[in-house]
Amino acid sequence: MKKLDLRLFRMIKNTKGQYIAVLSIIITGIFVFTAVNNSAVNLKDSINDYYDATNFADIFIQGSNMSESLENQLIGSNGIKEAEARLVFDTKFLTGNNDDNVNVRVVSVHQYENKINKLFMKNGKRTLTGRDIIVIEKFAEARSIKLGDEIKLRINGREHKFNVSGIATSAEYIYIMENEQSLLPAPEKFGVVYVEESYLQKINGNKGGFNDIVIKLNTSDDTDRTAKYLEDTLDKYSARVIKRADQLSNNVMNQEISGLEMMSQSIPFIFLLFAGVMLSVMLSRIVKKDRISIGVLKAMGFTNDEIVMHYLKYAGSVGLIGGTAGSIIGTALSGMMTNLYLMFFSIPMLVVQVYYRKIIISIVLSFVFCVLAGFWGVKDILRINPAEAMKPESPKKGKRIFIEKIKIIWNHVSFSWKLVLRNIFREKKKFVFIGAAVAITCGMMIMTMWMTDIMDLMFNRHYGEFINVQYNISFNEFKSENTMKEFSKLINVKEMEQRVEMPFEIKNGKDSKIVSVIGLKDSTKFYAFRDINNNALELPQDGILLSSNLATELNVDVGDEVILKSLVKDDDHNYVYVKGIVNQALGINGYTNIDFLRGKFLDKGIINGVYINSDDNVTDKLKDIKDITVLSQFDMKDAFSEFTAMTAAAMGTMVIFSGLLGFIITYSMTLMSINERALEFSSLRVMGFTKKEIFNMLIRENMIMSVIGIIFGIPIGLWLVHYMGVSFTTDLYTMKEPVTISGIATSIVLTIVFITLAQLMTYAKIHKLDFMQALKNRVS
Repeated sequence: MKKLDLRLFRMIKNTKGQYIAVLSIIITGIFVFTAVNNSAVNLKDSINDYYDATNFADIFIQGSNMSESLENQLIGSNGIKEAEARLVFDTKFLTGNNDDNVNVRVVSVHQYENKINKLFMKNGKRTLTGRDIIVIEKFAEARSIKLGDEIKLRINGREHKFNVSGIATSAEYIYIMENEQSLLPAPEKFGVVYVEESYLQKINGNKGGFNDIVIKLNTSDDTDRTAKYLEDTLDKYSARVIKRADQLSNNVMNQEISGLEMMSQSIPFIFLLFAGVMLSVMLSRIVKKDRISIGVLKAMGFTNDEIVMHYLKYAGSVGLIGGTAGSIIGTALSGMMTNLYLMFFSIPMLVVQVYYRKIIISIVLSFVFCVLAGFWGVKDILRINPAEAMKPESPKKGKRIFIEKIKIIWNHVSFSWKLVLRNIFREKKKFVFIGAAVAITCGMMIMTMWMTDIMDLMFNRHYGEFINVQYNISFNEFKSENTMKEFSKLINVKEMEQRVEMPFEIKNGKDSKIVSVIGLKDSTKFYAFRDINNNALELPQDGILLSSNLATELNVDVGDEVILKSLVKDDDHNYVYVKGIVNQALGINGYTNIDFLRGKFLDKGIINGVYINSDDNVTDKLKDIKDITVLSQFDMKDAFSEFTAMTAAAMGTMVIFSGLLGFIITYSMTLMSINERALEFSSLRVMGFTKKEIFNMLIRENMIMSVIGIIFGIPIGLWLVHYMGVSFTTDLYTMKEPVTISGIATSIVLTIVFITLAQLMTYAKIHKLDFMQALKNRVS
């Protein structure tokens, strides 16, 4: 082994504290990159494999009174490879418990096999006869349904019994949500079941009629053109054409994968950046300390390249070890992280793979990053002259700091505080680096606290301030507003209002979006509309209010004119003006006056739902009314509580990562400062300073840098919040809630805790420091 390599091991041993600190940051950054990125790739690959295996549809069509002959008419035209007509509707799942309000989506399938959206059988048989039924896995697990069980559904006003012959998953329902307004999955309250086609038509009373068609294309490049063709061709069926990208489950999954990919690209960069800067600073100080040794090596005949390579091996070893360990840990934990998604997503073909290419990329990235950072730190070696290096480096010329010029302040500063202030201005790089580390730590803490709070804040604001509805009752068909009298007879109503909710395609030039438009009374007590500036909005007599995310999607503003095209009535569209933009956290909607909506698209006195506030057990008392669906706010809260459990775990991990960054940097930089200032501290000991007083000086220095870092960390955190809000805003939710004062305060406290822990750990170093030896080794 070469002598320089032996010296390298001694150098690593002598600086093991700083070495381990930089290594920890590298491992953390590479671990996050590998784990999150692998999880995204696992999900994407598994979903694509699942889609291929089950022949997942490219286009979904929802309409009414469509005949089976449409299948053959559509196949072969405009890139359509396959088509399959289905009967799909929601109905009651009867549990025998009057407090249960459970709905299922009934989907017709062929007796032996369906060509498109094939079922992935987990248990039982795929062949269906008569009263056999296949239940989707998540619903079966939530309701403890097993093979051979008998379940009851209310279809066409009558109770029907079915025998569970199979349990399956479907690519169409990886993420099981009743509709866009449900916001969160609730598998114990909503599921999907599959019944043989001819038998379902028979008991539902619409033999030969279908209301749903799934389409498979020759190539996905034809999607937009084919969708336009289908909209025109099937207009008489009031058809709503949904492309795969907009299909609810697929859309949610794509947004989740995009979020993971963005996280894997941004967060690791922060860790690697600080590790690189820290490594560069550390090596530059080692080179400064080894100045005489470097001079001796040059005098003995070692070249600049050999000496630089010696120090770069130090940096390269950090990169190799950190990259290897981080990628291995990340790869191992990516499997656990991916499996966590099975709590909400149903992906039976989920495969956790070891991506060796990712491991190699991680190691190479870490190695190159560290070597480049190391070279920046050791480049001064090239300027060292052997003869000049044999004598001590000339000390920098001392000068007064600006505070010293303010006599009225400086004369009242104690001696120890003068030392603290002078050292801060003498070590500007360290001051900036620690301050930046604290700022990033505080900023990430603010972002994490905001994400922890925002879901609860969004939910409570949406269902407490924006919409104050305890029970949302929907009819399966349009009815007269006189139907409301039935509810008044059955339950004790505090407040009740009629509504109309219809699907529309809203167009603005080339931009369009299919959403639910809700017609309300102009004096509605259930909604409190506010604009993006939090000013109150009145429901207009004509025109429409749009939720903020819908307005952004359509690129419209107040005063613009849009086209409302009904998906219920044939070729029925109107031009309306946008009268306001609603600040809506959850969901995507349009809102109009109910009389205006009925005047344009329906008959007078027609409704298809009511809002009710009541202290009664509404779900129980309305269970015998046919063709209605009751959704309670309490059901939504239960689903939300389950969802936030996973979110809280993820945010807790982020808090640890954020604190770890500040902890390691503060600890290592303080440790480095102690080693470099051993002679200074020894002199102070001779002057009568105790170890505790010297430690307090270090605490004061770091305290000043930390306070300044926290001050700058607050705007950094607010920027990160804005960045995350813009990046993660979807059709389901708009993340534009402000950061709370309590969230900022909590972030500051957590930052201080991690920084304080780092400083307390350096006390042992001060306590063990051999001050007498430091004085003996001084250069005279």
